[in-house]
Order: sequence, then structure tokens, then C-alpha cells
Amino acid sequence: MTLENHHPTEIEIQEKMWIEIIETMETMYGTLAAAQTEMEKKNAELQRVNEVVRNIIRSMINALVVADKSGRITLSNEACARALGFQQEDIIGKPLEKFFAPGAKNAIYPGSAVWKQLREVGAMRDVETEVLLANGQAIPVSINASVMCDRSGGMDGALLVAYDLRPLQKALKKVRSEAQETERSYRELKALQSKLIQAEKMSSLGRMAAGVAHEINNPLGAILVYSHLLLEDTTDNQQQRETLLKVIRETTRCKEIVQELLGFSRTQQGKRRIHDLSQVVLATLDLVRPQPLFQNIVQDLETSTTPVRVEVDLNLLHQAIMNILINAAEAIEGVGTISIRTWADEERRTANVRIADSGPGIPSELLNQLFEPFFTTKDEGHGTGLGLSIVYHIVRQHGGTIEARNQTGGGAEFVISLPLKTIEEAQS
Repeated sequence: MTLENHHPTEIEIQEKMWIEIIETMETMYGTLAAAQTEMEKKNAELQRVNEVVRNIIRSMINALVVADKSGRITLSNEACARALGFQQEDIIGKPLEKFFAPGAKNAIYPGSAVWKQLREVGAMRDVETEVLLANGQAIPVSINASVMCDRSGGMDGALLVAYDLRPLQKALKKVRSEAQETERSYRELKALQSKLIQAEKMSSLGRMAAGVAHEINNPLGAILVYSHLLLEDTTDNQQQRETLLKVIRETTRCKEIVQELLGFSRTQQGKRRIHDLSQVVLATLDLVRPQPLFQNIVQDLETSTTPVRVEVDLNLLHQAIMNILINAAEAIEGVGTISIRTWADEERRTANVRIADSGPGIPSELLNQLFEPFFTTKDEGHGTGLGLSIVYHIVRQHGGTIEARNQTGGGAEFVISLPLKTIEEAQS
């Protein structure tokens, strides 16, 4: 029997079938083994990625929350729990709305305007709102939010990252406070500089007055004497008499200016004694009340109920207060109210007198010039512009300060502050 004519037996057919099955199974086992190895490798990589993600979430210093599209929290980090004062299990599964302060502006949860806007734009940055701590306290936060999408591109949830604004607000408050302090120091420095300049002007004027006054007084005196003699001899010529009267008037005005200038050249002060500032003010008022200028003026007087002790040259202080009172009366043109108040500031150790009028006030651009020598707001021929300069000089001689300002309701006020003396100092 030849090979061509050989027919496989049943056994041979079965053997061949089993060999094919075994070979197929071996191939399948090989494929499965390779697939399992690849799956194990992918699983290990996935575990590493998950661990990295968990570490990132765990190490975040800002609070992180993930919520589903219904607004329920599915994930939060430890920073969130610490910041809010809750345990992790108290946060997971709760609605976002629960952790926003009642009525908080820009709250982010389903149904709110910001949630709707987030769905439309996909992401929002620096949304300032307020969240609620476990103890019920509302604190300011800034939130960055973004939408998480499903496979079809619809909103599947939201991711929120928040940071506490309190440290930033505290820092800003400190910066603003330091800026205000710097500005205040600058204003004080400018004020001190202005006072130093004013003091130097007064000193320079005093030195000038000391040298000039005596040189001018003698010829002015001679002019007055001879003018009066000529006036006596001139009886018929009215024009000459008027000219001589004008010479006498203007020469007398010059002598008054020189006399006021001498006030700046005083190097010796009168005897200083302890006086009650309230009594000094009352005595000065008694001197000016009889003048016609004060007849229609209401005097609103409020003096301290306790003595306000100052150590002063009484005549000089009378002169300073009288000058301010007359200025106030002229400012209201003899009709209106002058308010006078005296008080002691124990904390600042100052004795104070405030004189205010109901007049039109002082133009703001002129306030810084009031105490300048020869500066005046009066018409020509009505004042020398030295009155307030002399007041300033007297107050400074006594170690005090004087301020001029406009009142909110209208009118000007002057405040003189002098060193306050104690009972012990008064008795020593």
C-alpha cells in the first residue's frame, strides 16, 4: 500500500486535533500572560500616578474641594478640613451651600448666580466670598473654580480651590497703617518746618527792628514836632492844613508800626507769675466790652470750672488775647457772635483758650500766611499786618502754640495752647 493511498485512521485524526488544540491553547496562554504582564505594569503605573495625585492634594496649602454636578462634595483635602475646622468625614457628601456664610456674596453652589456663570464660562479666578467655619465664624476667602466635564462635554462637577484672605487683609491693613503713619509724620515734619521758618522770620524781624527802630523814631519824632508847629502857624490856607494833617497822620502811622516792631526786639521779658487763664480771658473781655465795636456782639463764654494755671507775663497775654478778640469783632463787622472757651488738657499738659467768630472765615489759601509779618487781609490804611505776628511771637515766648482754622459751620477760630502748671508748681 502506497502513501498516496493512505487514509488517516480515527486515532490519527484525533491526535492531530489535540495537537492543534494544544498549540492554540499555548498561543492563548502566551497572549494572556503577556496581557496580564502589561496590565500589571499599567496598574503599577496607575497606582504611582494615584499616589502622586494624592500626595499633591495632601500637600496643598490651599483648601481643595471637588463637587458633583448636584453640588455634593466628593473630595476634599486635609488643608480644607484644617481651614474650616471640620473632620474629613464631616465634609464629604455634604452640599457646597452648607459651607458658605449665610447671605455671602459670590457663593458658589447649584442655584447661585456664580454657579450659573461658572457653567457658562468654564472657569473663574479670584472670586471673593465668605465661608463658614465649624465654630460659626465667617471668614473671607478667594476661590478659583473650574468645571469638570463628562465624556459628552457636559458639566460633571466642579473643582474649587480657596485661600484665606485674612493674612493678606492683615498685611494690607499694616501697610495702610504704615502709610498713614508715614503721611502723618510727613505732615508733622512739614508743620515743624513751617514753625521753624516762622520762628526764624520772627527772630530776623526782631534783630532788624532792634537796629532800625531807634534810627527811624528820632526823625519821625522831628517830623511830627515840626508838622504840628507848621499846623499852628497855618491858619488861613486850608489846602496846606489838609496836607500837614495828612503828613501828621501818616507819620503817626509810621511811629505805630515802629512801636509794634519793637515788640519783636524785646530780649527781656516781664515778670511771669502763675495766673488762671480763665481769669485772664475775663479781664481782657472787660477791657474790650466798652468799645463801640463790641456793643452789638453776643459773647458766648464757656470757662473751665477749675483753675487753668499758666505762668505768663500778664500784660503780654492780655495783649495777645485782646488782639484776637478785636480781629474777631472786625471779621463780623461788629454784629454776630464771638465764642470763647477755656479748658485744661491734662493728657497733653496744656492750658487752652479758643476764640471763634461767626464771620465768613479765612480763605484756605491764606491760612498759612496769617502769622507772617506785615501780612493783612484788611484794606489799606486799616492795620499794619503785625498784630497776629506779635500774638504769635508772644505765644511762642511763653512756650506755647497758636493755630488758626476755619470751622465746619462757618467762621474762623484761633486756639492758643500754653504749658499747663500744676498746683505744686503754682505754690512753689
